[in-house]
Amino acid sequence: MNRILLVLFILVFFNIKAQVTTIPFEEDGLVFIKVRVNDQEEYLDFVFDTGASIGVLDSAVAERLNIKSNYSQNAQGANGSQTYNIATNQTVKIGAVVFDNSNLVLVDLQKLSQRSGRKIQGIIGYDVLRKYRTSFDFQKKMITLYNEGDLISGLDLYTKIPMKFDGTPIPQIDLTFTLNDGNTLTGNFLFDSGANMSVLFNTPYAVKNDLRNRSGKTIKGKARGLNKSTTYTKGTIEKLRFSDFEFTDLPIDISEGKEGVSGSSNYTGILGAQIINRFNMVLDYEKKLFYFKPNEKFNTPFEFPTSGIGIEKVEGKILVSHVVQSSEAYEKGIREGDELLKIDGYGGKELNFWKKHLKHDQKKVEIEVKNKSGEVHRVVILLKRLI
Repeated sequence: MNRILLVLFILVFFNIKAQVTTIPFEEDGLVFIKVRVNDQEEYLDFVFDTGASIGVLDSAVAERLNIKSNYSQNAQGANGSQTYNIATNQTVKIGAVVFDNSNLVLVDLQKLSQRSGRKIQGIIGYDVLRKYRTSFDFQKKMITLYNEGDLISGLDLYTKIPMKFDGTPIPQIDLTFTLNDGNTLTGNFLFDSGANMSVLFNTPYAVKNDLRNRSGKTIKGKARGLNKSTTYTKGTIEKLRFSDFEFTDLPIDISEGKEGVSGSSNYTGILGAQIINRFNMVLDYEKKLFYFKPNEKFNTPFEFPTSGIGIEKVEGKILVSHVVQSSEAYEKGIREGDELLKIDGYGGKELNFWKKHLKHDQKKVEIEVKNKSGEVHRVVILLKRLI
């Protein structure tokens, strides 16, 4: 074999060896991948979530596929403790990889789907991340799995940051942040790509440091977890930094929960998808390392609430899930449970269109609303930054 052929052989060999499988994904706030369960040919829509310590399958999907629970366990979620039904020894197929003997928690994911505006049939994370070095490329919309020790091309261009685990399979990262009063603090945050937020501060930390009174103008929000809804305060901070990466003028969530992860004093809070997804990254759980490289979204300004209206899609209708009481929308009579019929003449039911249309700043919009009594009225509100 001549030298050129030998070099080509080595390159091909290592390129094959350097990756286990590639998994295309869609990004819609969260990362969505296709997954098959057991011997089913149907591809299911799963969220790939670094905050998922165990796989989750929608209970309605489980019933349709005749997957039954054979075990129950009490566990802590983000908002509290609950008994979960688990189907043990299931087979999960992602790309070319098969995970045998997987446990899947059977949970009703309908509410999450309604808030997302797209079907969520399952959630997976730790089962994959604990076994492979996992690369996320947000330009190519591709996840690549590598065995430990395999070559990852271009990894020297990434910034390496230590990853911590402290009694949880969810990794932690240290962050430094500057409040609006100019004071700079540090803390340990759970790295949770399934949390569609920038950063959340846990209740004990927020109370201890009086964050609600140090976060500028604030409003009340409402979030939905796997088992229940909780309220929180939304405010702002001046800066957030880790390693050489810095973000300025960003929204934050301040938990009011007393239970679960957000009520824990073991962590400062949660780092969410609105920051995580600004990086191409490699997660190496074996060596406890993050690798980060900013992607094209890194310098995109953060989005702030402008309408005061939370929405969801329920049985083909766009419904109001929450209204900020200090907003113009509330002043003009829009209430939780109202049906939104049209916005600036658009009467379609694509939830993402509604969400994007309600995010403009300094723009007036006309909304046609049907209240719970069936009365239809039109209101004009000025979209403006609320915090």
